[in-house]
Amino acid sequence: MRDMKSNLLLALFLGFSLSVAAQYDTVTVRDIQFVDQTDLANCNDTSAYYDDTVVVVGVVMHNGNLTEIASGSVNGNYRPAVNIVDTSMNAQMGDFRGIEVHGVYVDAGGQNQPVSALNQLVAGDIIFVTGWVNRFSGQSQINPIDNSSVIVSGFTTPPQPTVVNVGDLNDVNRTNILETGEEWEGSFVEIQNVTVTAVNFFSGNSRVSLDVADANGNTINISDRYMVQKLPGHTAVNPASPQSNGSFVPPAVGTQYASLKGIILHSENGCTGAGGRGYELNPFDTSHYEVGVTPPLITSLTRTPTMPTSTETALVGCSITDSDGSIATAEIYYTNDISGGNFTQANLSLVSGSTDEYEYQIPSFSDGTMIGYYLRAVDNAGNETIIPTPSGGNQPVIAYTVRDNGATIVDLQMVLDYNNDESYYEGEEMTVTGIVTATTKDWDIGYVYIQQPGANEWSGINLVGDPQLATLSRGQEVTVTGEVEEDFGFTRLRVNNVVVTGNTAPLETTYINPSDSDLYNSGEMEKYEGMLIGLVHSTPGTSMKMMNENADFGDYVVGDDTTLSQGTRVLAGRQNSRAFSSLWVSLVTDSFYVNNEGIMQVDPVITTPEMEMDTIIGQMYYSFSNYRLLPRSNYDIINLLDDGVRVDLPDTTTNITTIDGRRVETVLFPNPAESFVNVAVDGYEKEMTYVVYDITGRVVSNGWLNPFGFTTIDLQSVSSGILLIEIRGAQEELISINKVLRTN
Repeated sequence: MRDMKSNLLLALFLGFSLSVAAQYDTVTVRDIQFVDQTDLANCNDTSAYYDDTVVVVGVVMHNGNLTEIASGSVNGNYRPAVNIVDTSMNAQMGDFRGIEVHGVYVDAGGQNQPVSALNQLVAGDIIFVTGWVNRFSGQSQINPIDNSSVIVSGFTTPPQPTVVNVGDLNDVNRTNILETGEEWEGSFVEIQNVTVTAVNFFSGNSRVSLDVADANGNTINISDRYMVQKLPGHTAVNPASPQSNGSFVPPAVGTQYASLKGIILHSENGCTGAGGRGYELNPFDTSHYEVGVTPPLITSLTRTPTMPTSTETALVGCSITDSDGSIATAEIYYTNDISGGNFTQANLSLVSGSTDEYEYQIPSFSDGTMIGYYLRAVDNAGNETIIPTPSGGNQPVIAYTVRDNGATIVDLQMVLDYNNDESYYEGEEMTVTGIVTATTKDWDIGYVYIQQPGANEWSGINLVGDPQLATLSRGQEVTVTGEVEEDFGFTRLRVNNVVVTGNTAPLETTYINPSDSDLYNSGEMEKYEGMLIGLVHSTPGTSMKMMNENADFGDYVVGDDTTLSQGTRVLAGRQNSRAFSSLWVSLVTDSFYVNNEGIMQVDPVITTPEMEMDTIIGQMYYSFSNYRLLPRSNYDIINLLDDGVRVDLPDTTTNITTIDGRRVETVLFPNPAESFVNVAVDGYEKEMTYVVYDITGRVVSNGWLNPFGFTTIDLQSVSSGILLIEIRGAQEELISINKVLRTN
């Protein structure tokens, strides 16, 4: 069937190719991927065809139904993708001969759509792709221009992996080595004789990646782009997936793999200035994991209570198993002097009636004491596992603080190692009190943050979950209860209870220099995550400069001077499932964001290289390996100049405007709304239309408005959350954009 289908499609393709050849150049995978050694040595790995639209032919490396990339910004919440290899060298791996086909395109309505044709491809398919050469996090990609721009022209033997040394890809710090690693980006490779050094659970413990090192310590991340490495709790997002749920069981730290195979992807770091994972390996089949030696597995760690008082002990529990032997030693090491490293050793006790459950009671300590501990197990063959895993000669710990009066925000946020920044209380339900610094109200960021008064580090946190958060105002003191979670490295609290204490307090802003390289080189910026931060020049009274007016994906960079290498990213105008910036800030990189990825509530001012400003204030956020400041409204940007001329940012919303010399005002109620909202426009007596968008920019309702009274818009079929109602007049002129909170 595959051959018959291929013959038919090949005939169709002959006509197709004649039409596209006149429009776009036909190039090879190697043409796109090749970068010479001089450029790589100068930290430039960008394709010579970047942003060009081309036609390329390649052989598919893996079945398209194995890819498993969730995405809230794409219709269907899934991003199709396959990797292809150059058709030269009998379609086998070689330098610069592999590349990813990333199956997302933008339709005529500005919406991200999946290239679903990729899901049906199988390893060995020969395909022609018409697409534009894109780049994400250092990785070159081909983005098909639409769902019809991937053509199967034949079939051949599926590509096989080639052996690559980890040391050609990354160094001992997992830093990418462009000169020898870039040629394997997008390729199917095999690495041999590596040991698991870290098992990294993330995204609320719903995902996992592994760090493995070779005999010389060179390290690479084993990532979960494909279904084979999804955990049992994962539900497939690829509609063509061969299985409905994940089934991956993570190995113990210390597990030795004789071989690991997969696709090399790039998450740039090192000289590029980005904070990614370097080159990473993504297996797509169970046969890609060839295990050697297996040490003990320590899982199901618990502590009761989570945060003991000074009169309570802490009961630590865990499960310890060994798949190919027995447990010879089970120990705990704990200390109240973490920095001094003076640990007390004790044996874990096997719980009566159990074969794998162990426990130990850590004694009580005085209020405010931070306790650190780690666990060690050795099997009958002498193989050892330590949790947390030692790193660089240091022994990380699981930590908690003794508190007689309950947890603080600083407790939830503070970590002892900037490079291991997950909260010590991740997954635990905690209660904290703080002052609201950002809200969902108009002229604000659209999300809630609180901060602990009097603390200038580790003191801010983002709140999500409870609808009552939408009623909060800046300056209010609130006590909230919820589960501590990590969202791709960003710590937040998923709230299930909100208590407004009735107290208020002024907001406290901590000011930092955006070009302070120490904050980035050592990871110290982590201590400001979630806080209200102001960026200022290192020399008082001097304006900061626009170092990069467009750093991609809506970011711009400000700092002391354009000649410096270090600045701080700022983001505004984007709200979707992965971007959480304000729609009340005018300063954005592109007018595209006015009506895409959220609808801006103020008129845009596009960034330029000549801009400078005294201060930018906002919430410090972390995503996609970068810290970025999120200003809350135009009032957070102080004394903005463009080429020496003052720029006055808009200080009015778009729901009051002037049309044909008349004042036009939009009125909506109730807001928040449950099942409906009433809308009236005063001062405009012609036909009007409305469109209701959800927070991702997706249209959820539309219709006509009565020009002589209120129109009731039914919201019963619309999901709860923030909605934007756009109103236009008879000539399609914009009348207003209005934010409404839809509650259950």
